[in-house]
Amino acid sequence: MSLLNLIVKGGFLMYVLTVISVISIGIVIEKYRQFRKVQLANNKLQQTLKGQDKLENYRALVNMHKSSSPMGVMLDKLFNSQSDDLDLINQSMEATANLELHRLEKGLGWLSTFAAIAPLIGFLGTVIGMVNVFMKIQAASQSGVDISMLAGGIWVALLTTVGGLIVGIATIIFYNDLVQKLENIVKDMQDTAIEYIIKYKNLKQSKL
Repeated sequence: MSLLNLIVKGGFLMYVLTVISVISIGIVIEKYRQFRKVQLANNKLQQTLKGQDKLENYRALVNMHKSSSPMGVMLDKLFNSQSDDLDLINQSMEATANLELHRLEKGLGWLSTFAAIAPLIGFLGTVIGMVNVFMKIQAASQSGVDISMLAGGIWVALLTTVGGLIVGIATIIFYNDLVQKLENIVKDMQDTAIEYIIKYKNLKQSKL
């Protein structure tokens, strides 16, 4: 029996699970693509900044890369700040990093929700299916219960539970992996921020 036939036999809630799985696949592909692009842009900026020893060079290089790199947007608040107050600069960098993080998190909430509700939708479909089976048993009790009809009704009812578990398990695996990749990006940005705040402070002091 083909996958399409199983979906059709599973009923309306199997269609719901199919839609959830398609949306989840789209989100997963987009987030992997986005995180890969961000990581490459951040790495390129870090390589470009290595070996620089003048504030003017840092400013120019950050301006070149801030459109594609969240790290560049954050460092722009450091090297192009109008203030010399490091506390204010640090607060500005933190606020900017949080905005970039919020942008990168978009879509992950839906994956978490889908991972949670998919098994519940599957279980709901099974319960509804079992109710229908027992209603048929009751209706046929006087004329005799057909065991094959009973077995067929039960396995069809269980289809949505299987579908819900498959969608839920796959989604939570990808969700956790994406969260880990996002945490790595955030940690890299935090380490870079600390490194360049120290360099900025030293360059400022050397000018005095």
